[in-house]
Formats: sequence, structure tokens, C-alpha cells
Amino acid sequence: MNVISLFSGAGGLDIGLENAGFDTRLAIEIDADCRATILRNRPHWNPSNVHDGDITKFSAAELLQLSGLRRGEVDLIAGGPPCQSFSNMGKRGGFGDDRGQLVRTYFEMVLAIRPKAFVFENVQGLLQHPDVISYIERQLEGRYAVEMRLINAADFGVPQLRKRVVIIGALGDQKVCFPAPTHAEADSLLGLRPWVTVRDALQSIPIERLKAPDNMHMQHADHMVERMRMIKPGQNFHSLPMRMRPDCWRNGKHQGADTFGRLEWDRPSVTIRTCGYNPTKGRYIHPSKHRGLSTLEMAALQSFPTDYEFVGKIGSVGRQIGNAVPPRLGEAIGHAIARHLRARARRAA
Repeated sequence: MNVISLFSGAGGLDIGLENAGFDTRLAIEIDADCRATILRNRPHWNPSNVHDGDITKFSAAELLQLSGLRRGEVDLIAGGPPCQSFSNMGKRGGFGDDRGQLVRTYFEMVLAIRPKAFVFENVQGLLQHPDVISYIERQLEGRYAVEMRLINAADFGVPQLRKRVVIIGALGDQKVCFPAPTHAEADSLLGLRPWVTVRDALQSIPIERLKAPDNMHMQHADHMVERMRMIKPGQNFHSLPMRMRPDCWRNGKHQGADTFGRLEWDRPSVTIRTCGYNPTKGRYIHPSKHRGLSTLEMAALQSFPTDYEFVGKIGSVGRQIGNAVPPRLGEAIGHAIARHLRARARRAA
């Protein structure tokens, strides 16, 4: 089963699809470091430098030519357009933002190429844009059977509480059955495996991998380290005495309650965002060390394979990891789509 990958990022979704039996034939991504990361790890995914990876400059015919496929041969189009226009952390410009318009580009390509199925991922804030949801439904009506859900990556074995909107569509009138959760909180009565924890994730990183050049973390000033020493697992900046808080933490004019928080060993992490190495941006203090997360610790919490290598400086690698679809979530979605496509092929035989 083949895939054309749009907005590929560092390849998180495609790793998951690969584990589910898919073959990415073309990866389109505008960020040069992301393309370099894919090229280092999965060169056969064909990360294209044509048009500098700008999807808005491609035609459907070009995508098919570069993938070596013809219209009707594409099994799956996969991708998640940039989320900043819909994120609750941003200005939520929606279609009024240039990046928000990339949702239109994604679905225009789906309709032009006509894959047997597609998968679209974005932030929970997308649900607060009814005009965008209505647009998607109108474009696909009568063409694809569509299912949309808000799912938590922790329920699929990702060591992270990360809620995302996933839309899966299939040609015809039969919807893809969404994957059933495999994990739940430890006291679940459903017989599922317990959520994967921060401890599970960080202890899975080989010692020699921690010495690699793509494992980077912030160098903190002494006063920042002193603040961290006062934060226990599960606590945040509220545990600091007022004299140790900067002004923005004293008056409450900051982004959220997770600011300068320490992770807990035996719980999944909070959502790993692009600045997961910076404790001032969220609950990103290492569970026991007095520093922010390293890039490979971020990657482990996103469920990337431990041998996956990232290209770029810390800010770039942080963006690549924080923007990715967790591979384990991608794998669960991939298996669900694969089952649907195999059943479709049997019916057609």
C-alpha cells in the first residue's frame, strides 16, 4: 500500500504508517531541515526539493509524476497542515490566516488525486472553527465516507497526553473504522494496558544515543537551576516563593498553569510542543534533573524510534519533534486504514 505524504514534517506519521505496512512514495515538506531529517533516515520516501517543498506550487500531476503513480493508483494521502491558525496557543486566525488556507490545499489535492483513502491530523482547536469543518464536509460530500474524532495519543501507547483531531476518509460510502484504544489509566476497568509513562519512555533511550550530536538541551543560568531545584514532580512555578518569580509569573500574565512545571516519572507527559526543551514554555522540567528536556527525550515522549536521527539546531529539532504526529498513533491509524483497504480489495476481487 502506497502513500503520498503532504506536510510530512520530520516523518512521524509516515513512520507509523510504515509500521502498519504502508510505503511512502513521496514526501512533500517546505522545511529544509525536515527534508534533511527524512533524507538521513528514510531516503526512499523521496523527500522532494522541487519547488523547495512548497505544496502550494505543485500540481496534482506533478505529485503523481514524482511518486511514480497514476490517478487511481494512490492508496493513501496523509498529512497534517500547519496547526498555528487553529491552535489555542495562537491567534486562531483560521481561514483568515495564510497557513489556515493550507487546509484547502490539502483537500484540493485529495480531490484531484482521488486516493482510496486519506488521513488528516490537526489540533483540537480546529473544532472551534465551524467554517473550516463545514468546508471540509462540503468538499467531501458524495465522494468520501468521512469519520472525524478527537483522540488522545496516550490511549494508543504514546507516553504523552496529546489530544488531536483526526479525519479519515475513504472512497465510496463505507467509513474506515477508527482504531480502538489499546491503553488507559492504570485503574481502568476496560482491561486495557496502562498508559505508557515518562519513565518508560526515557529509560528506553540507549545510553550511547544520549551522546549523539542531535541530543541537545538548553544551558540554563544558575538562577534558573536554583528555581528548578524547588519544583517537585507535578508542581509548577506556583511552588516558587514570590521573590524568585519574574514579574510575569507574579501577576499571572503568562501562557498557562503548566509554566515551569516538572514532569512526573509514572505518568504520561503533557503535550510535547515545539519548545519542549524550554521549561518556561510548559511542564518541561526533567522529572529528576534540573534542566529542561533534551531533544531526544522529547522524541522518546513522542514515540519516535530511538535510532531516528534529527538534522538541525535545537530550535529546528524542537519544531520537528513537537509538530510531529506521534508514530505510535500513526501506526494505530495506519492499521485501521490498512484493514479497510484490504477488505475493499477483497470485495472488488
